[in-house]
Amino acid sequence: MKIKLVFVCIFIGLLSGCALSTPNVSKQYSLDSNSKSGLLVGSIKYHGSLSGYRVFFKGVDNQEKGFFEAGAGTMLIPIPPKSDYSEVNGKLQVVELPAGEYVIERWSVASGYAHVGQTKPFSIGFKIEPGKATYIGAFVFTVTDTMGLTVTGARVDFKEQYSEDIEVLRRDYQNLKNTDVYLGIEPDFVKENVGGESSTQWNIPWVYRPVGG
Repeated sequence: MKIKLVFVCIFIGLLSGCALSTPNVSKQYSLDSNSKSGLLVGSIKYHGSLSGYRVFFKGVDNQEKGFFEAGAGTMLIPIPPKSDYSEVNGKLQVVELPAGEYVIERWSVASGYAHVGQTKPFSIGFKIEPGKATYIGAFVFTVTDTMGLTVTGARVDFKEQYSEDIEVLRRDYQNLKNTDVYLGIEPDFVKENVGGESSTQWNIPWVYRPVGG
């Protein structure tokens, strides 16, 4: 009985710490030029062990907010997600959003009980146009410290990797194969060490242990 109670509490703790990333559109998605929404195209890539690499966004002129993720922070089932890229681990982000102005100003890495975050503020803006697809860039995570398989340190670079990302879009989203994707970032743009050095917090769930037999 004690073992079952401990297991249940750990399981609940893991679930309560989970959050769902903003989902990609379906692989059969077609862009409607008359829509009031637009399509965001970008990517999150990572060099290092499997964890949940996240970039958070919010609307400036609307109430939208969420985050994009590559990898997985908590593996309840030990099957690692497949990378969209052959040379690096990562996920192409293809997300429908209401037209408007947006800003990205936070990143994090969820790695088991460790949560790695930035130490300096930053702001990267992008605009979604109605009925259009816009490429916003690639966030590239590099693990700098680990404790076993747990990530305890990371740095993030923001880059224009249009050719690499659009190649994946054309391959995986057949209905977007001939869609024009506007470059929403300067060609060859690179912003290194976004958010500065990282810091690590540990969130170890409380486990109920009954007293007595």
